[in-house]
Amino acid sequence: MWEVGFVNKNEKYSIEKYDRIANTYDTSLDGRFTAGFKQRILELCEVSDGDKVLDVGCGNGSLIYTISRKANINAYGVDISPKMIEVCKQQYGDIDFRVKSGEDLPFDDASFNVLTICCTLHHLNDPHKFFAEAQRVLVNGGTLIVGEPSLPLVIRKLTDWIVSPLIKAGDNKLFSHKRLKSLFSDYGFTLDEAYKESFMQIIKGRKTFISFGKGV
Repeated sequence: MWEVGFVNKNEKYSIEKYDRIANTYDTSLDGRFTAGFKQRILELCEVSDGDKVLDVGCGNGSLIYTISRKANINAYGVDISPKMIEVCKQQYGDIDFRVKSGEDLPFDDASFNVLTICCTLHHLNDPHKFFAEAQRVLVNGGTLIVGEPSLPLVIRKLTDWIVSPLIKAGDNKLFSHKRLKSLFSDYGFTLDEAYKESFMQIIKGRKTFISFGKGV
């Protein structure tokens, strides 16, 4: 029934973790942590009537739902957790939600005006595949907004190599601000905003040319 197709243990851990907290996500530690990211992304997200907007790693659907209230848009969300998508469909029936990874989006080329991804990129096995997919499904001039945790180098390394494996958080590697910005430029996005403060980084870019990127 569910088309997920995970191939590594971190994706398996992510599915198990978010299935468990799907019904209580907003009050969970993860839900409280990501709330500020979602608010900042919402502020940066400019949409117009008729736009198609996709939220990757949509969780319980709260971000894409809030974006959908800004204008009469066509809203979509994908998440690797089947339970999360069940919650989304129960709460927001007018939005198209699907169980899918951000590395393999089930949409045609040049389908979307805006794509958002909040605190999900570090869960993906290959960030290059996500950026290649974002480049593919966005129209020319389309907007990509990425929100990710920002931690000092030493804490980031401890989290990557010790904490996340121990707690089976489903994380891969966290991103430095420099690396995240370089992924935007490698895949043909011009930076509009590059916000970094405390534990939060939000980058907004526009698709400006076709790029095959690096490491794909």
